[in-house]
Amino acid sequence: MASIAINTIAHSSESLEIPKEIQILDSKFNKVKSFWIQGGDAQNVDLDNGMYAVVMTLPSGQKLEEVIEIKSGLNKTINFNLANLSNHETHEWAHLSNQIADTSKSLTDSKYLGSWIRLWCFQDNIWRLKHMNISEFSSWDEDGVSYKLEEVEQQLQFLQVGGPRIPWRFVALPPSNNVMCLIKPNNGPTKVEHPFEITVTSDNWQAEAILTLLRNNATAKAKEVFDTNNFAERLLYNKVSNPTAAAIGGYYLLKFEKFDQLHNWARNLANWSDWLPDGSIIWAWQLIKQGRRTGGFDVNEVRKRFLEASQRGLPIYTEGLRLLWEGLKMLCYTNRDDEELKSALDRIGKYAEAADWSATVTTFNGADFSSPSKKSGRGTPRDTSNLVYIYDVPSKVLVDATSLTSDDVIEVISEEESPTRLQVSGSRLVEPNTGKSYKSIYEAVKKIDNLKTSKNWNVRSSNIDLDSEIDRFRKGR
Repeated sequence: MASIAINTIAHSSESLEIPKEIQILDSKFNKVKSFWIQGGDAQNVDLDNGMYAVVMTLPSGQKLEEVIEIKSGLNKTINFNLANLSNHETHEWAHLSNQIADTSKSLTDSKYLGSWIRLWCFQDNIWRLKHMNISEFSSWDEDGVSYKLEEVEQQLQFLQVGGPRIPWRFVALPPSNNVMCLIKPNNGPTKVEHPFEITVTSDNWQAEAILTLLRNNATAKAKEVFDTNNFAERLLYNKVSNPTAAAIGGYYLLKFEKFDQLHNWARNLANWSDWLPDGSIIWAWQLIKQGRRTGGFDVNEVRKRFLEASQRGLPIYTEGLRLLWEGLKMLCYTNRDDEELKSALDRIGKYAEAADWSATVTTFNGADFSSPSKKSGRGTPRDTSNLVYIYDVPSKVLVDATSLTSDDVIEVISEEESPTRLQVSGSRLVEPNTGKSYKSIYEAVKKIDNLKTSKNWNVRSSNIDLDSEIDRFRKGR
């Protein structure tokens, strides 16, 4: 017998905190041990002599495998290196926690020019624009932007994404001290998939793993992780300090009808976090499911909670939107003259029809919150006061909002190429040698010099610091 130490190597602390399943198989492929690891500390396991396969499975479904021979008294170490699973350190968390495909598309392509995001919050029954706190630890790469959003408050908030050629889309943000969001070009067919693949997570990695596993129908794995030490119950118990993680725990317990662990805590979540629709939905469905076992439930209480949820805005999680829609349909079927229920069903039904059901957080297309639609408009909002450009800033915006003038010459300098010079002409950039005009700096340089990456570019003009101006547009400052 000997001991093996299982280490995880990753670029970031976030990646180490993502739960990972370890299975140890013997030479006949029988499962010898199975457990989950989290954090950066080595996991030590004692094994009898023989050949073994050690398999790590990530919430995304990716698997890594190492084969090892155990001999008496010879302790060994296995290093699972996750650092090569993503092209960028700052994208690593998304590739480990979700099924993210590498993309061959670039944010400098004309399709993504002028694409933007902005933040909405629900206050006093009104959706309002809000300033977005983008951390300095965010990163901008041609194949994706990884945002760290600081101090997302405990209120209903949605990220809106759009652009001149990008359909407007809304994505729920779970309140957290550290919300992470990856926006990257989608490799899927543009007539079927939204042009952007948007991945959102809070910093509660165990709760987020529940969502991912349930979305991927990996219910057996979810039970292995979260039935241990009643983790989902503890998430719900901590409803005051982290109500959105409590909602995830509640959805999990509700799905598997673990009523003894739900207690009446979902009711408390609904009452104490009166901004959160999800608590009301979980409590209503708990009453329904328990009532099916006992022979009846309080219809008035269920009705009250579904209406309460619909009045609070929209559920943060897709599972909540589905359950709210189904619950309202069920009540309307048996209460056909209830106009208040019918009105709520009509409103929520529009969001359900425009929803992306593959997302873990509520996601839908639409021109605004009152007009959800599968086919939403494109363009740039008239009010740009809280607008943040995702990557490539149109030259017209730079000319209109900075001190650039028609006398300015812009130089783009890279480590590999000689400087590229552009002349400002109206709202366009003109390449003096050819007279061709371009809509952005990145478009011009890539077409003129065929540069493959903008990572090491330095942009300057005779009048202003353009690097700083572009950075300001990207951070909404």
